[in-house]
Amino acid sequence: MIVIAHRGASGYAPENTLEAFKKALEMGSTAFEFDVHRSADGELVVHHDYDFKKTGGVDKKIRELSLAEIKKINVGKHFGSAPARVPSLAEVLSLLKEKADFINLEIKNDGNVYPGIEEDVLKSLRGGEAFPQKFLLSSFYFPSVKRLRELSSEARLGFLGHNLSTVLLLPALRKAKNLGCENFHLSSRIACYLNLKVLIKSGFKVCVYTVNEKKLALKLRGWGVYGV
Repeated sequence: MIVIAHRGASGYAPENTLEAFKKALEMGSTAFEFDVHRSADGELVVHHDYDFKKTGGVDKKIRELSLAEIKKINVGKHFGSAPARVPSLAEVLSLLKEKADFINLEIKNDGNVYPGIEEDVLKSLRGGEAFPQKFLLSSFYFPSVKRLRELSSEARLGFLGHNLSTVLLLPALRKAKNLGCENFHLSSRIACYLNLKVLIKSGFKVCVYTVNEKKLALKLRGWGVYGV
């Protein structure tokens, strides 16, 4: 079972920053997950929320600011550490692509706020030796997952099951199968033995999030979960 550094080593450094990813590498991580947005001038950046209220105390949306403006925001304030900046996707990939075995890019695009971001992400990955082997692309916005498949038959895709109930699991499974998704990522809220077995028997590599307790991680490993 792989252990995925969620937004880097976000318990030790400001999440989704180069500092967090470097710390995760130092701690031995080879699997990573992070979130991708697009700036006003078309640059792909790595940050979780759509704005900087939580991380930088700035009430501005990513899509409203240029990369240069985003770089001025200190997203490490709440951590009490040295100033930390939002990295571009290119910076994160430069750091991780040679050292990581698994990189999950979650495309943030609720309501299609970044039209065409799927093409932009694929363009940033194509041409490198690590694509598609090392990369898994996912999004909570299902039309983005569909668009990724339309654009690339070789891309490895992950289905995110955050708001699913047990009742909705089978319809979601069918949607994921129809798109050729390799992974199915399930909230720990409904990651019971039966649900996981259904997904695993259907051929998915199943990851469960967010898991921060060793006892739960070991139980999930025993049930055949691919990653946490």
